[in-house]
This record gives sequence, structure tokens and C-alpha cells, in this order.
Amino acid sequence: MSQLKNLLTKLTKTQDGDAQPQPETLVSKPPPKPEMSVTPPRFLIIGAGSRGQNYAAAIDSVSNGVVAAVAEPLKFKRESLGRAHIWGDGSPGEGQSFHDWREFFAYEQDRRRRAASGEENVPEGVDGVFVCVLDEMHREVIVGLAPLGLHIMCEKPLACSLQDCIDMYKAMRPSQSTKIFSIGHVLRYSPHNILLRKLLIEDRIIGEISSAVHTEPVGQ
Repeated sequence: MSQLKNLLTKLTKTQDGDAQPQPETLVSKPPPKPEMSVTPPRFLIIGAGSRGQNYAAAIDSVSNGVVAAVAEPLKFKRESLGRAHIWGDGSPGEGQSFHDWREFFAYEQDRRRRAASGEENVPEGVDGVFVCVLDEMHREVIVGLAPLGLHIMCEKPLACSLQDCIDMYKAMRPSQSTKIFSIGHVLRYSPHNILLRKLLIEDRIIGEISSAVHTEPVGQ
């Protein structure tokens, strides 16, 4: 009833000409999905939690890439992501489902040997990996997969210690000229952070900044 009353009040003001025009609300929408290339990039999602699911959905909806495989120890999460983005209502095919990154690593080494020997009907591999496991597991996954020479996107934070960061840098350095290694620091592109940067650095609204303490606004 209150909603109807508010609506009638707005309509009455508009008819009387008393209401001021309201600014339009702009809604950000994802970019349109590009045309699929002849050889679309193929990705493995390691970790089928909420972040892994989000990356898989983004690959499907706004990229010309393909979610080709998932590695996740929890069967329910693994199958949930797989059904939604890889094998549909059927069963996973060869090279599509793994218990963890180690199982994928062993499979990929064997797959490459089979392909190099000229074996027929060897499934395609993957071009890149999204690392969406627990923070403390990032080092073991990235250092472990580095010999495969894949593109890697690691969720934030990169690691829990400086030494882990150094270990990952050393492991990925040999392929840095040909492969992309990225960290998912996406909050820098959030509207509130973009506005904060503009106010503080470009507009200098509070003058010279001598120090800053920035707490990540998660859950607020």
C-alpha cells in the first residue's frame, strides 16, 4: 500500500509540473561477447568455489575463450562447474575433470608425450590457467605448474609471504617474454576506488598526502 501511495505522489507531482527532473541511473553492463575465433583459447579452472565459478561464467559470457577443464577436490563443486560450463548434462570427457592440480599436471605431461609421439585422437590441452584456490596454496600451484609454460591468472592475494612471492617470480621468470602471468587485483577498477584516486591524486582535494592507511572494504 505504501508503495502505491509513493507512486501516486510521484505521478501527481509530475502532472502538476512541480517535480524536478531526476538524473538517469546508469547501469554498467558487461561488454558483448566477441565472435568465437577459429582456435579459441582454452582454460583450466583450478578451484571451483565462488571465484572459480565467476571466472568460468565470465569466460563463457564475455570472451571468445573456452572453459576446457576443472580441477577441484570436492566432487560436488567440480561437477557443478563442469555441468554449467564444460560437459553439460553428459559426463566429463578425457582431460576435462581433475581432483587437483597435481592430477592435471601428471595428465598434461603424459598428454604431451602422446601428442609428440604421433598418437592419434589426443585431446587438446589448455592454454591458460585460473588459480582460484586458498591463498596459502597459490605458491605450490604456480611453482608446480610453471614447467608447463601456460598463461596463469592468480587470484588475489598473490601469496601470504614475501618468500612465496619471490619463489613464484623465479618460477615464472623464464617464460615471462611469451606467457602472461597476472594477479586478480580487480578492486582497483571498482567505481569507489577510481573516484578515490581521482579525488586524492588528480583533484588533490585534501592537498599533499604524506601517508595513507587503506583497509580493504570487504563485507562493508
